[in-house]
Amino acid sequence: MNFLKICLIAGLIGSIVYANEKGEEVKQKASETVQAASEYTKEQKEEIQKGLEKNINAISDEISDLKKEASKATGKAKTEMNEQVTSLEKKQKGLKKDLAKLKKSSGKAWDEMKAGMSAAMDKISESYQKAKKEFKDSKSE
Repeated sequence: MNFLKICLIAGLIGSIVYANEKGEEVKQKASETVQAASEYTKEQKEEIQKGLEKNINAISDEISDLKKEASKATGKAKTEMNEQVTSLEKKQKGLKKDLAKLKKSSGKAWDEMKAGMSAAMDKISESYQKAKKEFKDSKSE
C-alpha cells in the first residue's frame, strides 16, 4: 500500500513538473509569436506610412505642375486656377499634419487615422484630377 502511495505521489510530481515545463514552453512560444506579430505589424505600418509620404510628395509635384500652367493663363482662367492650386495646397498641408499624427498613433487610433488618410488621399487626388481637367478645358477655350 505504501509502495502504491509512493508511486502515485511520484507520478503526480512527475506530471506537475512536466506540466510546468510544457507551460513554460507554451508561454515562450506564445511570447515569440506575439513578438513576431508585433514586428510584422510595425513593418506594415512603416510601409503604409512610406507609401503615404510618397503619395504626398507626388501631389507636391502635381501641384507644382498646375502652378506652372496657372502662371501661363490669363484673366478669369488664371484666377480660377490659382484658387484651385491654393485649395490643393491647403488639402496637402492637412494631409501632412494627418501623416504626422498617424506616425504617432497606435492600435485602434492608428487604424482610424489610416482610414482617414486613405480617404483624404482619394479626395485630394479627385480634386487634382478635376483641377487638371478644368485647366485643360480652359486652355482649349
